[in-house]
Amino acid sequence: MTRAVPVLMYHHVCPHPGLVTLSPETFEEHMAYLARKKYRALAADEFLEFLQGKRALDGRSVLITFDDGYLDNYVYAYPILMRYGLKATIFAITGLMGEGPARIHLGAGKQLPATPDHRSCKTAVAEGRADEVMLRWSEIEAMEASGAVEIHSHTHSHVRWDQLHPDKAQRRAAVAADLAASRTALNSRLGKDSRHLCWPWGYFEPEYQAAAAAAGFAAQYATARGVNVAGGDPECIPRLVMKDRSAGWFATRIWAYSHRGIGKLYTRLRGQ
Repeated sequence: MTRAVPVLMYHHVCPHPGLVTLSPETFEEHMAYLARKKYRALAADEFLEFLQGKRALDGRSVLITFDDGYLDNYVYAYPILMRYGLKATIFAITGLMGEGPARIHLGAGKQLPATPDHRSCKTAVAEGRADEVMLRWSEIEAMEASGAVEIHSHTHSHVRWDQLHPDKAQRRAAVAADLAASRTALNSRLGKDSRHLCWPWGYFEPEYQAAAAAAGFAAQYATARGVNVAGGDPECIPRLVMKDRSAGWFATRIWAYSHRGIGKLYTRLRGQ
């Protein structure tokens, strides 16, 4: 019987490793470890049902997540997930997803598109060049169709509403409108009503959580570390920051956060 399910938080997988970026080689080490140890990579709804106490899980389980929806998720992470028979959830900023044909990914051709580092990606988005560094809907549709990746919401605009709207009433209205736009985009492009939302930078207020629940989001993901067990709070799901570290580093954290007591102790003593 599964005692706890680690929720892993990735951002980039590309040849420019850094603070929130793993090299393809490191990411493959992580995925190879999961496959070798027979971890089951859950679908988001399966994880939610576990959290709600509605689904019993046998053996080892994990939820693999990516934030933002960068092009490198398709170019590098997606084919590696396919290679090891694993599944991941990408929380996409729906307002930044582009149009156009799917580009080349690892294993499908020699001329891979450029996948810049995190700072360069942020600059491209700020300068109106999001299509150069973010996913296109065609790539999202291809990944969803494969069964290796599912797409959920990282909001529509990825902003800090508390900094944009000092007035609480205006802030609540802005949050509600943004979440509605994200859900509409996912429904129109993928034909589904997503139940999973990841908050930008892990920041949220009680009013945000209420707005998300009212919009139909049953699971809300944060960035704080912690242990996920049956009966946990689905409106504040903790995750583990993944870094460009060895399989040994990865294995230690996966093992610790697969156990309720050990994971809590590890959080207090060592952090991530």
